[in-house]
Amino acid sequence: MRARLLWLAPLLVVALVPTESRADSGGWEPIRSEAGIQVSRKVVAGSPFVAFRGEGDVQAPLLAVADVLVDVPHENQWLDSVREARVLRKVSETEYIMYSHLGTPPPLTDREFVADVSLTIDPSRQGLTVQMHSVDDGAAPRTGYVRALLTESSFTLHQNPDGSTHVTAEIHCDPKGNLAGWVVNFFQRNWGVNTLKSLRRQVAKGEAPVHPLLKERFAAEG
Repeated sequence: MRARLLWLAPLLVVALVPTESRADSGGWEPIRSEAGIQVSRKVVAGSPFVAFRGEGDVQAPLLAVADVLVDVPHENQWLDSVREARVLRKVSETEYIMYSHLGTPPPLTDREFVADVSLTIDPSRQGLTVQMHSVDDGAAPRTGYVRALLTESSFTLHQNPDGSTHVTAEIHCDPKGNLAGWVVNFFQRNWGVNTLKSLRRQVAKGEAPVHPLLKERFAAEG
């Protein structure tokens, strides 16, 4: 049941700054470390739900990791409890609206997200940001699922000197549906570790399609 309740997963606050300056700043409290992944939590004013962060390295180039993050149709292969994910419409080269359906164990009703996803590409600093937040969009399907609120979620990618990629994943979400805050916080405490471990496995498969815009932008910087 614990694994299935970690369904607040898509995602992903990001800043391209050194890890050392973020480790104990901004209200983040380290709570555990596993497999080279540091997990932190942060109390959010006015919300019963805490924000969670996982930070660690993926042994692959930045573009390989980025290609997995923007491969929306295959999110169900690695993001916990995601049953379906698809792009509803493209806003620009670096922004799109997506829909995600997340399964939950009975007697809970499945959740869904409709979110705006934006990419901030910084080739000169070998960095990439993928940010997501909930929106209302007429292209979203009509379902009987509970529409969860993704306040903010993000992935930060930064290329390490050894060719690996440093990843910071953060999420703050209200699952709606009258779930107690302490219950959600308890089952979300391993979100950072589970998300980065799954990302590592998916990247290692090498199956994600190459994103042409990302390849072009980073190739231009050499």
